[in-house]
Amino acid sequence: MKKKNIFFIMVSFLFVTLFLAYRIAGVGGRIIKVGAASDKGFNTEYYLFIPDTLKVSDSTFLLVEPNNTGFVDDRHKKHKKAAYDTIRFGQSHQIARKLGIPLLIPCFDRPKEDWQIYTHALDRDTLLCEKYPLIRIDKQLNFMIDDAKMYLDAHNIHMKDKVLLNGFSASGSFVNRFTALYPQRVAAVAAGGINGMAILPVKSIKGNELVYPVGISDIKQIAGLDFNPSAFASVPQYYYMGADDENDTLPFDDAFSPLERELIIKVLGEDMSVRWEKCQNLYESQNIRARFNTYHGVGHGTTPEINADIVSFFKQVIDEYKK
Repeated sequence: MKKKNIFFIMVSFLFVTLFLAYRIAGVGGRIIKVGAASDKGFNTEYYLFIPDTLKVSDSTFLLVEPNNTGFVDDRHKKHKKAAYDTIRFGQSHQIARKLGIPLLIPCFDRPKEDWQIYTHALDRDTLLCEKYPLIRIDKQLNFMIDDAKMYLDAHNIHMKDKVLLNGFSASGSFVNRFTALYPQRVAAVAAGGINGMAILPVKSIKGNELVYPVGISDIKQIAGLDFNPSAFASVPQYYYMGADDENDTLPFDDAFSPLERELIIKVLGEDMSVRWEKCQNLYESQNIRARFNTYHGVGHGTTPEINADIVSFFKQVIDEYKK
């Protein structure tokens, strides 16, 4: 073989090796894929990002963002790729690097065949789903968190018991609803683009029973969980939307059933801005530790200003735990 060809092969091999190493390392840190482990309680894989800005201390927080593919698809690889792209380039990636803390993103499917099961928003159909591998993904996420904490602890990165949650659009609804289900696991939550309606932490309004996910009246029946109003009220919460956001999921049957839609219109209204104001008023009346912010000139998306505000919000929470 000619020396020129050998040199070309060696250079090509080196390039491929460096390229693969770059992909494994991720951007600004390491990305670890943890495989599905039904024996540990989770039926699909998750990604764990350890930023190069990690601040090693006695203990730190784990940031969690549920995956939000943005479309239905029965091919798991599509949802896995979307989760991988999110952990490399998404909003929470930036937040995790700014805070110097690890980030976990699951790879839950959003099925096309069973399109009404809006897993990425943790809707009612999701909690009632009895099809493997999507049975009780809320519990699966809890097991993933436990597993990630054990892995990090084994590598001398010690996690606090509670986590920080972040999400936008469907994943914003997910973290808001997850906080209502498991407030004892959440140190703080930030969520945006949630169609002007956070879950209402009451059982009824003017005689209208607020079923999940509009409210919390039947959480015990469908999820086997007792809503803890004091624990939920004590969780620092940051909710935001763009003043020009027109991405309203209320009319769509994958997001809400006809009965849920009718209930929402009755107690909150059809207009997102009206619903947004009513949610804020109700949270204030229940003494929920929540802030609502509207960003003018912003649609259904995030901006550097929004990301900076979320980082500031989480930093305040982290500082509180240091006292």
